[in-house]
Amino acid sequence: MADTFEDIIRQSIKSFKKGKMPDQTKQLLEEEGGELKYTPEYFDELEKELLEKKEKADKKEAKKSKGKKKPKKMSEGGTPSKVDFGVDALNAVAGIGGGIADAYANAAANTDKSKFVTQDPPRRR
Repeated sequence: MADTFEDIIRQSIKSFKKGKMPDQTKQLLEEEGGELKYTPEYFDELEKELLEKKEKADKKEAKKSKGKKKPKKMSEGGTPSKVDFGVDALNAVAGIGGGIADAYANAAANTDKSKFVTQDPPRRR
C-alpha cells in the first residue's frame, strides 16, 4: 500500500522528534555550504529554556498568592442567570406573536377578494 504525502510527513516528523535526521539533508547542506539551525538538539535546548522560565514564573506566582485563593478565570459572558433566560424566552415568544399578527394583517390586505365572490346568495344556517 502506497503512503500518502501526509503519511510520509507524519513519519518524518516522528523520526525528527526522536532525534533522527536524514543523511541526505546533512549532505546537501554540506555541499551547498549551508547551516542547519533547527536540529533536534536545538529544540531540546529550547524546550529546557521554556520549561525553566515557566517554573520560575510558577514559583513567583506561588509566593505572591501564598495563602490566597486564586480567582477563577471565566470566559466572556459567563453563565446566564435564570432571570436573563426568562426575559430572553419571553422576548422570543412575543416576537413570534408579533410575526403571526403581521402575517394575518398582510394576508388580509393582500388577498384578492374577487376570487371569493359568487353569483349565488349566501347560505343560511
